[in-house]
Amino acid sequence: MKTLKILYGLGLTGMMIFNQSCTNLDSTVYDRADASNFPATESDLNAVIGSSYGTLRSFVDDPFVLQETTTDEVVVPTRGPDWYDDGRWQQLARHQFTPVIPSNINGAWEAFYRSIANVNINIGTLKESNVANKENTIAELRGIRALNYYYLVDLFGRVPILTENSPAGNPRQSPRDSVFYFIEKELKEAIPLMRNENSVAMYGRMSRGAGHALLAHVYLNAGVFTGTPRWAQAAAEADSVINSKLYSLSPNFLDNFAVNNDRNGSRAENIFVIPYDKTFATGNTFQLRTLHYALQQKYGLANSPWNGYCTYADFYSTFSDQDARKKMWLAGPQTGPDGRVIQYDDRVDGQRHDVNFTPEINALERALAYQGVRFQKFEIQANNLITSQDNDFPIFRYASVLMTKAEALFRQGKVAEALPYINQIRKRAGVADFTASDMTLDNLLKEYGREFAFEGRRRTDLIRFQSFTQKAWQFKPVTDPKYNLMPIPATQRNSNPLLEQNPGY
Repeated sequence: MKTLKILYGLGLTGMMIFNQSCTNLDSTVYDRADASNFPATESDLNAVIGSSYGTLRSFVDDPFVLQETTTDEVVVPTRGPDWYDDGRWQQLARHQFTPVIPSNINGAWEAFYRSIANVNINIGTLKESNVANKENTIAELRGIRALNYYYLVDLFGRVPILTENSPAGNPRQSPRDSVFYFIEKELKEAIPLMRNENSVAMYGRMSRGAGHALLAHVYLNAGVFTGTPRWAQAAAEADSVINSKLYSLSPNFLDNFAVNNDRNGSRAENIFVIPYDKTFATGNTFQLRTLHYALQQKYGLANSPWNGYCTYADFYSTFSDQDARKKMWLAGPQTGPDGRVIQYDDRVDGQRHDVNFTPEINALERALAYQGVRFQKFEIQANNLITSQDNDFPIFRYASVLMTKAEALFRQGKVAEALPYINQIRKRAGVADFTASDMTLDNLLKEYGREFAFEGRRRTDLIRFQSFTQKAWQFKPVTDPKYNLMPIPATQRNSNPLLEQNPGY
């Protein structure tokens, strides 16, 4: 699937050239061609869809930061001179964000709307073209656009809805429930036209299974978005994926996140991924974000790691030693090639310490460099002389469909029916089945945490379980309910005076 990653990496550049030609009439040969003549070939079509899929690679940057570092799952302590960054990591951890800071809020808004703008241009281009099977590709693009709006309605609530038919000028926001209904309508119309296959050709693309998985998650969070739960519809969309028989759990949990997860059989579980390639589709830098500086030589990395992302002790403690998923963590003493524990000089206390990752973090403002268990869920690409890694990032896995089905049934009081779905996941993890008495909201939320840590969804799950602002954890007290939504960034309101701020900000 290397060709696909190159396509997504280079397609963005190719389509940027084409898109620019809309205003610079002498920039490319396409400007002097009839719009119906482009795209005319499969190569042209791939350039169109490649550019839109390529825009999703920014998800692991600012959107991921908002979805994870505001939760009980990921914390980024300031360590001496590192990871202060105008106080943003402390503000995110403590729920002290404003319309101005941290800048990740504006970064996420812009990332999603850049992707939407690209999709809208490409849908408009395809509608005017004579290329064969364009309806299938337009359906894919509508799925990408719906995915962006799913994150926007989740993070910001009221947002402008922009399509290929939107007029020029500053748009107004739509109510949160209207954005939900737009997403629902888009997916219901597009899913039947999406390709119903789990193949190499559709890897990393919006297949019918991916469309159903997305709609299942939209319905799963309908109560948050509209005030009216849609548990039965969430279960039905999950059934559409399950009954297709195109997907299954990977035997090895961590295979889904391996360096070669595009070709190790994980396609069976990974319904929709964002493809990354260390050369052609860059952006996956998780190894640098989490590893200690002193581990550069151990892993043969070209660049020194940044020693940032880690987890809270309480979250780490939810994993039993029997749970195979506990291997996603890097804990305890770290040894070098000679078998000796690696040491370093700490810039906070001036002392020499072992690199011995401990669950305890003594302070958010002045943590010692060894404190905090680290993430290795995404396999660290050893002897990698390039900043980025090759691991693809799963957005929807078959496991998330099973959990959606289990939760949707449980929320309807169908506990016995829910058990087989959640227990498929627990069996793979090597832990005991849940019984009916184990099926509580608290245990469901913990299971979400164990299965989907570091996959960019924890904030969404906490809000649905009324635990994001309502519960306290280390460094964060119970916070104002206004923080269940991000503020509309001041930068955006300065550019568009029609945007109204979310309540409380």
